[in-house]
Amino acid sequence: MSEIGEKLRSARIERGYTIDDLQKKTKIQKRYLAAIEEGKFDQLPGDFYVRAFVKQYADSVGLDSTALLEEYSNEIPRVQPEEVPVTPPKPKKETLWNNTRNHLPQIGILAAAIIIVCLVGFVMVRAHQQNSQQIPRTTQVKQAPAKTDKAKKKAQTKAKSQTSSKKKNAAAVQKKLSLKADSTQSDKFIAHNWQSVNNHVLKLNATTANAWITVSTNNQSQALWQGVINAQSSQSIDLPNDINEVQIKTGNAPATQVYINDEQLPVSEHQTGTVHTYTLTIKE
Repeated sequence: MSEIGEKLRSARIERGYTIDDLQKKTKIQKRYLAAIEEGKFDQLPGDFYVRAFVKQYADSVGLDSTALLEEYSNEIPRVQPEEVPVTPPKPKKETLWNNTRNHLPQIGILAAAIIIVCLVGFVMVRAHQQNSQQIPRTTQVKQAPAKTDKAKKKAQTKAKSQTSSKKKNAAAVQKKLSLKADSTQSDKFIAHNWQSVNNHVLKLNATTANAWITVSTNNQSQALWQGVINAQSSQSIDLPNDINEVQIKTGNAPATQVYINDEQLPVSEHQTGTVHTYTLTIKE
């Protein structure tokens, strides 16, 4: 057992908490709490979860989490910064004169081809005019038969149907995305009028403190993004059009705001705990 794990375990026992009690209080699975007490940080989901879980454990048992993390910083793994790809320098653009000079042979061939096409067209037009002069003209004009009343009614009905269809399509396009809370579970929400033909953007804001967040889709089968968002910062993520669900897991729910297309997720102001997984079900 590590020193930090022993200190956290002693504080928990002193408070009279069991592992199950602490799981209910922090919303962290008890197998992760037990791993923290034993110093087995490699059993947690990832390095950036370690600091968040240890901080939440310490706050729940009455310890100063900031001082604890600083004192045992050598035991706790740190999140490695992402490497930024180096963009190769762009080649210098050639001047207009150099481009023109390099393509003079092609330009000459193109100009000759255009002249030939114009000559052929001129000859064909003249030949057509000569042939048309030889065709006898007539002043007789055939009139189309007038439409019967039945045909007129059919045409009017078709026009009304097309107008009604256009109005329905226009009304469907004008429908705005609506995010509503699921009445059965506090962390579940429903997105109405999704319209998969449009682009959708998920925006995550960290307000007063840092927040570690994981975003996945379709019952957590596809991970879209994970990382730490610093306080007063935000992260935008493009969502696929063919998804059925979106899961947003945050380790600091009170400091996290979730928006989709500038529409805020209606999270309850009375939620408890700091770790929450919001599930958004997509409906057209």
